[in-house]
Amino acid sequence: MDNFFDELMECIFIESNFSLAKIDSFDEIFTIPTSIYIAHKPHSDYFIYFKLPEKLLPNVTDDIQIKLASLFKEGNTSFEMLNGDEIKITSSFEKNATLIIFTDQETTSINRVAKHVISIEEDPYFFKKQVLAIPSNNHNVISDTFNEHKSSYISYLQNLISDTEVFNKFMISGSTDASNEITEYSFAAKLYEKLPFLALSVERSTQGDLQEGIDNELSQEQREQCDAFWELDLNQLDDWFAKILKEEKDD
Repeated sequence: MDNFFDELMECIFIESNFSLAKIDSFDEIFTIPTSIYIAHKPHSDYFIYFKLPEKLLPNVTDDIQIKLASLFKEGNTSFEMLNGDEIKITSSFEKNATLIIFTDQETTSINRVAKHVISIEEDPYFFKKQVLAIPSNNHNVISDTFNEHKSSYISYLQNLISDTEVFNKFMISGSTDASNEITEYSFAAKLYEKLPFLALSVERSTQGDLQEGIDNELSQEQREQCDAFWELDLNQLDDWFAKILKEEKDD
């Protein structure tokens, strides 16, 4: 897996106003060169991100999370600050830290990776855990999209995930559609599912806006029937429905 996902997560953390730090190549934990990121802001959880080859996923609930817990609690390692203030590990860390793990997923290993993901995310010890399995054949589309929008990537994600037209295409076609548009939407959906600090911006509407929208969809006759319905006494409902049915029958 290339380093592009590290850059992407750096961007998401910084745009989300987290303090962010990292340490490179902690071989005692992973046995391979990698980077470990920690993000935090006041009154928020700690988020620890790293990418991991599929072959090491079985080690997450054993050696990896145990060694990571020791690394952060002991505080003996110097992290490089990338954004914001120095990150201090407080007493809240133990119950409020989430591991975010990116891993590759080949077409031939979908079921195996899915089992690993379930095992990791359901493990109750040390950390809360979220695993994003990214199909290898999607990397180029995702990286091209990120590079195009990285100046305001979260804004792009919010606009994409709120696009009802693309959502409907995604729901109809699912994984059978290999178009770039659906690949981008699928990845954005995974980010919103797995990154608990991402939130959609919802536009507020007033009761007047809603009523206006309803009125625009109804004919004059339908609006008049609605007005008549709201003015009815509950004891008159049966008579009113009988009248409507008789009029429709006569027509």
